[in-house]
Amino acid sequence: MTFEQYAKKVREYVKSHEADFRIAVPSVLIVVFLAGLVMYATYQNMPNIVYQPAKACDLLTPEKAQDLLGEKVISVERNKPTITGDLAVSKCSYTDENPDQNSMVVAAIAVRSGINDEGIKQNKADFKSAMDSEGVEEVKDVGSSAFFNYESGQLNVLHDDKWIIVSYGVGTAPEANTVEKAVELVHKILK
Repeated sequence: MTFEQYAKKVREYVKSHEADFRIAVPSVLIVVFLAGLVMYATYQNMPNIVYQPAKACDLLTPEKAQDLLGEKVISVERNKPTITGDLAVSKCSYTDENPDQNSMVVAAIAVRSGINDEGIKQNKADFKSAMDSEGVEEVKDVGSSAFFNYESGQLNVLHDDKWIIVSYGVGTAPEANTVEKAVELVHKILK
């Protein structure tokens, strides 16, 4: 078949299906346009990740938890950071295998990371605001800045642009957690 014969067959096919093409071409263009809009909207809503968020279980590993809680620990990993706006939060916790649930000791960490410069600024500002709250005590020589919240039994540490929150003590009575135990946990984490 020559090129002229092929071109003639294509013209005949198009002419015989002209009505179908009048419907199909605009439909295809509309679908392509809508797909482009969806992709654009999706791209616009994606967070601007400049800095990879920290993973809590990378900081508080099972080995570090075993140093504190004993050889057998129960792990609760929610290690994958959850991104909201310019911030990401990752959590991880371990308990000993105490059969009395009211006496189980918990070592827990939450890490709040800025995923871009705006997130880091917000993290630092929110940390300072929380540090200026009532019921907290500044803790020296831990991270860039640190404070202990007696009501929640948590040590809050600003370290390398990350806000690290740790809790270490009997899980059913976090208000009984001590600064000393929390600092011990943070030193293990930041090693």
